[in-house]
Amino acid sequence: MIGNPVAAHDFRISLDVAEPWPGGNVEGRVESKEGRHHRHPITVSVQCRAAWLDVAPQLVGQKPLGLSGILEMRSRRIPIWLEEPIFSETLELDPLEHVNWRRFSLVVPGDVPRAFEGTFVSFRYRVEARRPRSIGHAESSVPLLLLEPRTIPCVRVETSPLGSWRLLEWRAEDEQEGSGGGCSVTFEERRREDMPRPGETREEELRRRGVR
Repeated sequence: MIGNPVAAHDFRISLDVAEPWPGGNVEGRVESKEGRHHRHPITVSVQCRAAWLDVAPQLVGQKPLGLSGILEMRSRRIPIWLEEPIFSETLELDPLEHVNWRRFSLVVPGDVPRAFEGTFVSFRYRVEARRPRSIGHAESSVPLLLLEPRTIPCVRVETSPLGSWRLLEWRAEDEQEGSGGGCSVTFEERRREDMPRPGETREEELRRRGVR
């Protein structure tokens, strides 16, 4: 599942620039909460992980996913996602001992996939700040998500270590093909008979096909 923001007891992450794609910038601050200060340095990292759905064996394979398979997959109440790290860029900041915030700036490498959320495969970015404490460590983290309207009908091919699926889907204008961590996403044109009805939106088509 997509991770939610996590805030430590005494510090948090605030982002000014968030570009989860090749060559993008991630800039922001680690801020003290309610004037709480401490003497330990803070490590900030930007991470990208390939994630894939641990699907039932009967859904694994190279054939197109039929309606019954989609309904079975989407009816699962607790989906289990497996992950493989693709990259992690790290920066060490001075402590929040005498100041209320510390600025950071990191650059995403040029050979990693763009952030993407699919049905079986995703590429997920997260910014994490950690500092040691007497036992363990304190951590704040924020996911970087691209929420874009998908307006272009396509065939989306999602491949994970478990199999490959061809989905009648839609893509955003800026969505790109990508690969990493044993996963890949590509886009193909639909056949004429698979195109949506005139004026139909993605949501309307999915409802008509019985996909929730």
